[in-house]
Amino acid sequence: MATSVPPRFCTDYAKRVAKCQKCKMQLEKGILRMGKIMPNFFIAAKDPSKPPPDMKQYFHKNCLFEMLFKARPTTKVIDDTEELEGFEDLNAEDQDEIKKLIDELAEKRSKDGPVEPKKTPAKKKTEDKGDVEGTPSRKRKNEDTPKNKRPAEFNEESDYNSFYKFVKVCAVLKDTSNNTEKSAVITSLLQKKGFDGDLKLWLTFLIRESDERVYNVTDEQLIKNFARILDTDEAKIQKYVDKSGDVALSISHAHEKKVTNEKGKWSIQKVDRYLDKLSKLEGEDEVLNHLKFAAKRMRHDELDVLIRLIRKELDTEASTATILKGVHANAPKVFDSDGLDKVVDKYYNSDFEQKQQKSGSSKKKVEEPKAKKSRSRKHSEDEDDDDEESEGEMSESESEAGSDSDTDGEEEEEISGSDSEDISEISSDDEEETSFKENSPKKVARGTRTRPRGNDGNIVKKEECPPDMEACRYGEKCYRKNVEHREQFWHPSRS
Repeated sequence: MATSVPPRFCTDYAKRVAKCQKCKMQLEKGILRMGKIMPNFFIAAKDPSKPPPDMKQYFHKNCLFEMLFKARPTTKVIDDTEELEGFEDLNAEDQDEIKKLIDELAEKRSKDGPVEPKKTPAKKKTEDKGDVEGTPSRKRKNEDTPKNKRPAEFNEESDYNSFYKFVKVCAVLKDTSNNTEKSAVITSLLQKKGFDGDLKLWLTFLIRESDERVYNVTDEQLIKNFARILDTDEAKIQKYVDKSGDVALSISHAHEKKVTNEKGKWSIQKVDRYLDKLSKLEGEDEVLNHLKFAAKRMRHDELDVLIRLIRKELDTEASTATILKGVHANAPKVFDSDGLDKVVDKYYNSDFEQKQQKSGSSKKKVEEPKAKKSRSRKHSEDEDDDDEESEGEMSESESEAGSDSDTDGEEEEEISGSDSEDISEISSDDEEETSFKENSPKKVARGTRTRPRGNDGNIVKKEECPPDMEACRYGEKCYRKNVEHREQFWHPSRS
């Protein structure tokens, strides 16, 4: 059985037109290319006695390093320039760019940590004795513990992890004026079919206060560095800054005139690594070269948002609460108490919906007896109203009810408006009153209810309720004094 041979890497300038094995675009003649040297086992299979010849696969420089950045920890990558055949034949500028990419790759793999060999789990010799001894078994313990559904890794090639997608969402948020609609933009993004984006990074970028990194780059340094990168006059950029008051817009405007890049293929994870490295740079030349790396590869609108991320000032005009409400209505409270990580955990584990259902069911149980109590109180007050028509003054039960809160009064009014308790016309004449009690009452449309004005036995002229208001059930004897009740319900004038 043939053993796997680690690949070698090489670099040179293309002698003829070839095709990149990753992006499938052409490698023009004379352009810098990088190669992956591998044994050609297809030819070796014809004659096993001979060693397999070498086979080269050519890539763009960025395409090859994108593959190496995403490679497994056990995969052989370029660790040093000495491992790169033909590196000494390149010009100084290309050598510097490759060195930076190798350094970034080494830093990224050092963060991932050393590769630990996988251990084969030992077979169980005896069955679990937890049930016999009366103690919970290990299997049951694992079943009782809820699993965290938050993904550990994300696909950087997904459209929902694209930095260009993030730029487009920022543009939509900027054009949306209503906070409710801004939250709806985030909600619609998360509810897209097949959404597999890194929610933690999305929220970190959108909520700049959650980014704890410090970027030692001032606005003056940004203007100075990009003037050198774009080979333009620093005073021109500064003049545009003074006019617009926007550093990122001024630099991207100058970038658009000098560089005509297509939309980039950066992921939000790559931007996060870029920002993380920027926060660790201190030298002016290091910061300049780092900014130059992005300026050569990004379009002007992407560079605009990148500079805003560095300055920690997105122009979406969306507050922290507005963004988090797009995740869930309770997300702002969780963020204030437990932080952003807890919000992300609850989103992936659907803890928001479970809590909402529990609180809704308990609230329903509490409100049911309260409604019954207010109805019974209402019937007792109806009987008191009949006695008060002859006496012309409030009873003690009504004076006690007047000390209740406004909220109780509003609940009673909603219940009194039910169809089973329609109020008919009332007359002070005894004969009309007896006939009214014997015969079934005629229902009167809401808004035409009337009340007597005096106790002298004479039928007074009826007053009509305005069509845009609702008649108060207590009429002129209403004991409520709050202004909101007076404005909402109609009361006949007192005699």
